[in-house]
Amino acid sequence: MRKPGILVLLCVFAISSLTGCFDAREIDQWAYVYTIGVDKGVSNQLRFTFQIPSLKQESGGGKSGGSGGQAGEQKNYTTISVDAPTFFAGVNMAESSFSRMMNYMHAKYLVISEELAREGVERFLNGMVRSRQIRRIMYILIVKGKASEYVGKLSPLLTGAISKAQEGFMSTNKDTGLFIQATYHNFIKDLKTTYRMPAAPLTSMNDFSNFKESGDKQEGFKSEGDYIAGELPRKGGNDFEFIGTALFDGDKMVGELNGDETRVMSMIRGEFQKASIAIADPKNSKLRITIDTKIQKKPSIKVSINGDKPVIHVKLFLEGDLQNLQSPTEYESVKLKPVLENAFKAYIKGLLDKTVDKCKSLHVDVFGFGEKAVMHFLTIQEWEAYNWKGKFKDAQVTTEVDFTIRRTGTLLKTNPTRNSHSKGENK
Repeated sequence: MRKPGILVLLCVFAISSLTGCFDAREIDQWAYVYTIGVDKGVSNQLRFTFQIPSLKQESGGGKSGGSGGQAGEQKNYTTISVDAPTFFAGVNMAESSFSRMMNYMHAKYLVISEELAREGVERFLNGMVRSRQIRRIMYILIVKGKASEYVGKLSPLLTGAISKAQEGFMSTNKDTGLFIQATYHNFIKDLKTTYRMPAAPLTSMNDFSNFKESGDKQEGFKSEGDYIAGELPRKGGNDFEFIGTALFDGDKMVGELNGDETRVMSMIRGEFQKASIAIADPKNSKLRITIDTKIQKKPSIKVSINGDKPVIHVKLFLEGDLQNLQSPTEYESVKLKPVLENAFKAYIKGLLDKTVDKCKSLHVDVFGFGEKAVMHFLTIQEWEAYNWKGKFKDAQVTTEVDFTIRRTGTLLKTNPTRNSHSKGENK
């Protein structure tokens, strides 16, 4: 009696092993979305733009799309825009023109227009978060202009792999500090938390109109970070650029920081890694000095509550290496090195105070000071009743900068320039 039962079990296991995944799809049945753009709609509430790379083999004479996809170039992607009430309704509408099902598991960028960001982003961000295909490591970008036009021209030079280029663009902030990284997960978290406000990098297309071939020259000192996306005086390369930060009060964009202000914001947040920072020569304001600046250690942030008013003290610990000296002044010397260090401290402190004051005027704590302030409350109910986000505008904030020049590059001493009138002695 036991043998027929064993035989039946073996047959059941054998049959089950022959079954396949009835709902599985092959790779050539998917249309993989790499970039999602969101604008205000015209025919409906929202306009969604999808960038979908082509899986076709390119011909030998073709070029991968770049510089905005000009005539004569062969793009390695396609874009489609639809006006729809929700994201998933937009996906269904877009699929009506494809022979493949759209898959957005590999989407790297969620590009939101500034116009829509200033009205509020929560309605569509909340509507996307439940999908298993929406990865929370996707980057959020705020674009100045229309997201549909930006996504249509997002075709990087120097590489045909859009996904690899997208990762590369975001990693450049580790070397420049001119913009921040904001993932979908962190942005949603900052929307809901009581400790700080959301922020996202600014991006824009650059029409190169700020690059002047002739005309009046810039007088005075203007740093490399005194711009926001779309304003850099440059020519050539990719049409798009990343510089600056969009500031949010809740889910609405209320202001922006330029590249310099973004750097010091990142320093306070402990996210800054390094950057080449140019300052005016303390001995000659017409000349420039560039310092390769790094974080020495995490910033010191102390928060206390004086009555009902927050009191905050921030101290940054920086160090740097001399990269460029335009003057013959011997700043490597024991006597003049402190002069340069003090000038750099004053420059960074000025940016710190300016940035904190701007954020206070906009009622946005994007620094995370609330994560320190919460320790003064015994219960979460007391903390929520205090309403940190509402109190930050009244905070008394003081700043301090500690900075040391570690290395002087490959020169140990700057020698003076000699001409026919030089008398031979060192000055």
